[in-house]
Amino acid sequence: MTALCNSPARGELRATSLASRAMPAYKAPQIMSELRWYLHRLRAMSLPEIAGRVARSCRALTERSFLKKAATHELGALDPQQPRLANPASAPSSLRAQLAADAALLLAGRWQLFGWRQVDVGSPPCWHRDPLTGVVVAHDLPSSQLDHRHLPDGADARSIWEVNRWSEMTRLAMHGWLNDDASAIRTAQLWLEDWCDRNPAGIGINWTSPLEAALRLIQFTWFDALVTAWMDEQTARGHSLRDHQTALRRRIVPTHAAWCWRHRSSGSSANNHLLGELAALVVAVSRWPGLADIACTAEQAWENLCQEVLRQFAPDGGSLEQALHYHAFALELAWLAARTVGCKAGAAHDRLALAGRFFVAACHEREGWDYGDSDDAIVLPLALHRQNHAHELRAWLLGEDGALRWWLGPPPLVAARGYTTGLVLPEWQTFASTGIAILRSHGWMARLDASPLGFGSLAAHGHSDALHVSIWDGDRAVIIDPGTGGYYGYQTWRTELATWTAHNGPLPHPQGYQTPRRIGPFLQTHHHPVPSLAVEGGTAIACLTHERHSFQRQIRRIEDGLEIQDTEDQQRPFSVCWIMPPGTQVKAMPEMESTVFLIQRDQQSWRLTLRAEHQAAVTLEERRVSPCYGKLETAPAILIQNIQTALVTTLSRWF
Repeated sequence: MTALCNSPARGELRATSLASRAMPAYKAPQIMSELRWYLHRLRAMSLPEIAGRVARSCRALTERSFLKKAATHELGALDPQQPRLANPASAPSSLRAQLAADAALLLAGRWQLFGWRQVDVGSPPCWHRDPLTGVVVAHDLPSSQLDHRHLPDGADARSIWEVNRWSEMTRLAMHGWLNDDASAIRTAQLWLEDWCDRNPAGIGINWTSPLEAALRLIQFTWFDALVTAWMDEQTARGHSLRDHQTALRRRIVPTHAAWCWRHRSSGSSANNHLLGELAALVVAVSRWPGLADIACTAEQAWENLCQEVLRQFAPDGGSLEQALHYHAFALELAWLAARTVGCKAGAAHDRLALAGRFFVAACHEREGWDYGDSDDAIVLPLALHRQNHAHELRAWLLGEDGALRWWLGPPPLVAARGYTTGLVLPEWQTFASTGIAILRSHGWMARLDASPLGFGSLAAHGHSDALHVSIWDGDRAVIIDPGTGGYYGYQTWRTELATWTAHNGPLPHPQGYQTPRRIGPFLQTHHHPVPSLAVEGGTAIACLTHERHSFQRQIRRIEDGLEIQDTEDQQRPFSVCWIMPPGTQVKAMPEMESTVFLIQRDQQSWRLTLRAEHQAAVTLEERRVSPCYGKLETAPAILIQNIQTALVTTLSRWF
């Protein structure tokens, strides 16, 4: 079947499978799988949440009148100071140059998705097409009738949403404002007008998640501020664009704000999605106070967001979702709201400062390999380079100059400057509430995970990675977390990379662990117990008792490297798998009393030594890893099986 791509500028025919109005012809196993998912999803809800969802279903009967009211709402006066923009005269020349280069590619329809993948989306883009598979999904069904979890022919909702988050339009507006490019601004307006024509409120995949509406609302609030600032500086030429911008405000802002408030996440689904929805309302209602009549006041949204900050970030600053990328994402959302209301003190501000401190400690400066889920999402395209967003965020939190500091001003964190000013920090930083310990010493970095599975009853973004350790030496990763792969359109990858066997914590041999169980992409049942974590002297100790096995992992720095000791209290056999980054060369080196491997990567070499009291089976194999969302590569791994008593792994530099 063919479907016309929604861009009239191109008018191409795409060979795709459309989601039809008819019910799909499921096979019996598929029906049973869905029934199991719904049963477990119901069990994850509290009674108040179930009642709330029933009430929400009843509200669907009034959806048409609600949307009509939102569409006809008069915005009223805007606050020109929201969001606060920097002085354009002080913009770094490097930022102006990069914006110009990015704009040239965007205007040609060449976008960079997830910070790494170059795709041709067209101009204007095809808003309902997965740019990675070419599949176009139905765009004439009510969003409530479209199951974004099961799109046809391997299409991935997250990939489609990436095109529809409007970051590129904001980037064009940034360029137009700083480089005085009216054509770029007008093109961005035309794309937004086309989006509105082809995505009526409540229809299609782009209205299936309130978080997506929230992210678009944040983008457009900044887009509007940038375009308005440019028009105010160029009154004669800007006049022709003013009417277009006014019309876009009327079409976009009221409906998006009302939708975010009406459909905001609740109950077991209220994770970083709710933070995003509330942050969008703080940002938008602060610019257009009249939105309070169809949504909420900025003060109400901010009060609710403060409660979520304290609920979702642990007292030591770590995100309870147990996913480092989502930690950064939630921190950005909350800080944009805090900056909007001028928050400089209080419990929420202090928790965000601790969250910044945690991210500085847990994020490596050059090579991420984050733990837990990552979909490489950003809130606003403020970094100088999209692919370096996490590292620029870390530098901003450290107080360094750069594009983020120019756009956002000083960070909520000041004490972390000690990392760059020579302040003596402990060798191990322990975040006990989060369950993460981080070593930084003599050029080494190690991150030990002793955390719960994830946040709430769903543990939506957590992986089965208890007792996992990741290791870096200087700028290079040596032992890695395998990554995420993808979500809805990458079910096989996701299932594989989130499991125990994809991580390097000690596992029972030969059967491994049977729980937790993943029921769908964002629902886990039978969570494992919370591991214990302690640092004694220079040794970090993490323990996990699960399914009648009790494992202990100890990590310490030795004179020329790191030593990791794994034991099982009952002396039952277990296994460990050390996975290295793609492109690493691994070669066995003969030794009399131990097994030794030479590891080489980018002109650097390390010696990995394995010592076990009894004979263990050691094999060199390849594993799949995911350095970015939607990207899969192979990497070398050393698998040690049938360890009878203990395993001591030593990693040292080899010259």
